[in-house]
Amino acid sequence: MFQDFMVEGVPVFVFWLFVGAAVVIQGISKSGFAGGAGILSVPLMMLVMKRPEDVAATLLPLLILCDMNAIYHHRKNKVWKHVMAIYVPAVVGILFGAVVWWLVGTEGVGEYKGAIKRFVGAIAMLFACYIIGKETAAAWVERLKPGRKTAWAAGVTAGFTSTIAHAAGPIVSLYMFAQNMGKTLFVGTVAWTFTLINLTKLPFYIAVGLIRTDVLLFGLLLVWLIPIGSSLGKWMHHRISERAFNRVILVLIFIAGIQLLFQVNLITAILEVIA
Repeated sequence: MFQDFMVEGVPVFVFWLFVGAAVVIQGISKSGFAGGAGILSVPLMMLVMKRPEDVAATLLPLLILCDMNAIYHHRKNKVWKHVMAIYVPAVVGILFGAVVWWLVGTEGVGEYKGAIKRFVGAIAMLFACYIIGKETAAAWVERLKPGRKTAWAAGVTAGFTSTIAHAAGPIVSLYMFAQNMGKTLFVGTVAWTFTLINLTKLPFYIAVGLIRTDVLLFGLLLVWLIPIGSSLGKWMHHRISERAFNRVILVLIFIAGIQLLFQVNLITAILEVIA
């Protein structure tokens, strides 16, 4: 039933391994452990899924479920002023992103497929650099003390990148970190911000035809991996170095980013050599 989702030449077990790993990593990231790890999910799925728009559409309902779990645990830990500072301009970015997806649907996937994959590859590698310099970047934005103009720039960019590639994590996190709220309020405020952004994206995804019955059924098969990722993240929090885990994620992001950016598929090439 889901053969149409798979890149030609990728074995079924490799397809489910990559897709499953992407969802688990998202669950780990949403648990609060290794927050930057979620960046890997979209490029990882794009390596084995035929259509980029199916990747975005499959992940959105799953991300909303993760967000709902996060705000349940942080229902009182938020600063609405900071949430709105990013969310309001993010709606503008979401509109821009929805137009891009509408053009993809109108003019055909073939016209934009390569461009979208290269965009995701470039974003992945850019945010990999963020993971490398996370502490330096945090110190920089803390000294910068972002104001209203910065919030609008960050919000619009976050809304657009989130709509295209679910990749607004570092942008929102850096802005919120600079507000000096303390760890508990920071985590809760970020969770509420993404809940609103992802819920706002949903009707636009439906309107441009990204959310289809087969996509929902495909996502339904992956739902059970979310609590596994969340539980794994909580377990790893006390037993595994977040820095060491991020280094592994960093290498994987660079590999996936290079493949998407330069339109090569090392997975198929390696499997052909093995065969």
